[in-house]
Amino acid sequence: MMKTKFALCTMILCSASAVAVAQTVSVNYNQKQSFSQFHTYAWGSENANKVQNSILAQVAVQDIDAALQGKGLQKVEESQKPDLLVTANGGMKEQTSYTAMGMRGWGGGMGTITPQQNVIGTLIVDLYDAKGKSLVWRGIAQNTLNNNGNKNQQLIQKAVTKMFKQWPKS
Repeated sequence: MMKTKFALCTMILCSASAVAVAQTVSVNYNQKQSFSQFHTYAWGSENANKVQNSILAQVAVQDIDAALQGKGLQKVEESQKPDLLVTANGGMKEQTSYTAMGMRGWGGGMGTITPQQNVIGTLIVDLYDAKGKSLVWRGIAQNTLNNNGNKNQQLIQKAVTKMFKQWPKS
């Protein structure tokens, strides 16, 4: 009975740490909105939560531009009265995950639980109807970042691709 409880506890802890590293992407949009009327977009200048000039922010902007243009939208300046205004926000937080290892022997057993610090990155992309000033589409991605800048850039590219794969059909 004790072996079963310990094995179950170990499996739960390992599963929790595995979930912490999986990329999650979610998209929500106004189901009543016709997206066929949108042809142009611009980056919104009034974004207080904008990610500051980091390399990852630059990569995100480039990937979002490519995704929107892949959907047939043309990038214009905000002064040209675009159909959509785009904002991208991001942040990072530290999270602790745990790995459990154990073995059972004669007269008891031993085990260890090792904490590991992870940095979770979040990217939020919002599209607003410029005329109606209402949010029409939002994509959110979260993933564990690592020390390799190239891998983090690939994570952003994959996240943006997953977001815009869920673009509403016109």
